[in-house]
Amino acid sequence: MIRPLALAALLALPPLAAPAADAVIGLGYSDFADDLADNSAILELELHSNPIWRFAGADWSVAGAVVAYSEGDFFVGAGPAAVWQLRNRWFVEASVMPGYFDASGGFNPLGSDFEIRSLVGIGRQINDRLSLSLAVTHESNAGTSDRNPGVNALSLRTHWPF
Repeated sequence: MIRPLALAALLALPPLAAPAADAVIGLGYSDFADDLADNSAILELELHSNPIWRFAGADWSVAGAVVAYSEGDFFVGAGPAAVWQLRNRWFVEASVMPGYFDASGGFNPLGSDFEIRSLVGIGRQINDRLSLSLAVTHESNAGTSDRNPGVNALSLRTHWPF
């Protein structure tokens, strides 16, 4: 069940879409490092700006993400995102997003409310309006708290340009 704050964050994304270059929706599954935690399905919603910088062969943009877990947890964050264009419409994507994690019922605590989500994925542009990618994410508090179990996820993502 999605909590009210997560729902509010999801509903807040559409007004941000106007200056965005890409919308990303992902479906996946999480694996919490804590043995007592409840692994769950995830829904990812992201918005990426137009590229603002070209560095190290990548197009860099600013991105924001909301990740909702089927157990009721959620993450909201923002940070830099990069895309490396490869041959034959293939690409590699990466991002780092500090943000807020809410462990809904206390079963999936990650050690603090402050968590950092890192992502790396590989994808392919299907046509001018659709790309697909497979991505791995990791969320942890990077040792800023005494407890830092972390969570990993694998997701299939669709990318739509504006």
